[in-house]
Amino acid sequence: MNASRGSDLSLKKLSYFVTVAEELHFGRAASRLHIAQPALSQQIQRLEADVGALLFERTTRRVALTTAGRVLLEQARRLLVTADGVERAIRELRDGERGVLRVGFVDSAAYELVPRFLRECRTWRPNVDFELRSMSTDEQVKALSDGRIDLGIGRTAGAASGLEVRLLGAEPLVLAVAVEHELAGASDVSLVDLAAESFIGFDREVSPTLHAELRLMMAKADVGYGTTMEATEYTTILGLVAAGVGVALVPASVQTFRPPGLTFVPIADSVAAVQLVVLSRPNEPLAVVGRAIEIVAALVASGVGGFTATNASQIHRRTSDV
Repeated sequence: MNASRGSDLSLKKLSYFVTVAEELHFGRAASRLHIAQPALSQQIQRLEADVGALLFERTTRRVALTTAGRVLLEQARRLLVTADGVERAIRELRDGERGVLRVGFVDSAAYELVPRFLRECRTWRPNVDFELRSMSTDEQVKALSDGRIDLGIGRTAGAASGLEVRLLGAEPLVLAVAVEHELAGASDVSLVDLAAESFIGFDREVSPTLHAELRLMMAKADVGYGTTMEATEYTTILGLVAAGVGVALVPASVQTFRPPGLTFVPIADSVAAVQLVVLSRPNEPLAVVGRAIEIVAALVASGVGGFTATNASQIHRRTSDV
């Protein structure tokens, strides 16, 4: 059997061949395949021409496999099973039934939102694997543009031309203070009361957009926002606050982490809030991304993490317009 001369062993012809080999009768095989018997015979003849050998011994009474036919039957069955598996895998990937979803998320979302999101996604698509990466919103923008993540859960998106943003809601800020701080027992506090405080904040090199937003928010209250110390994780920030190094403005969801010596005070100003957004690429081909965004939106709408959901009419925007 020589298949070196421009062979065209199409999957369809191999499928026809396997059916005839199983039935050893062209009429019954044609009936199974829902094609005319002459057309089936023609396809088998073309396959024999492709491989350069007879595959069936045909008489008026019987059809039998030749030696070449028996060899090809074993290989054809394996190839068809493999091809079916590949087709199914591609279909499941397209439909979001399996694959890998790479998610970037801001540190503050790790306390409640991301665990709930992951639980919901695993219930919906148990065969989808997740790669979770903690990163600032600015880092998520770059990672999406570079193709290193498929979905971002972040804060204010800043300048991210070419990506899609979905504004989900706003999360109130609270003031983290040491238990011995004079504001620790207050029922709430206003931003103007913080003029003399030393702030510990998120690293402005890692998250310049968030830092700029907080600085602008404080400036509107005529209060400077000059951080005396910065970190890349809220666990570190809160540890420094508990040690009496300074105070911190943190999203309300961070309150689930409460190290000894730390307390939280509500902020009365309505402007003391940060947005929650999900970021993705436009025309994302992975179906699982769209459904994942819907799951995050539903969690926020249900009040997970204390978020205030955004009106549905404001949901879809391009980050180039932010």
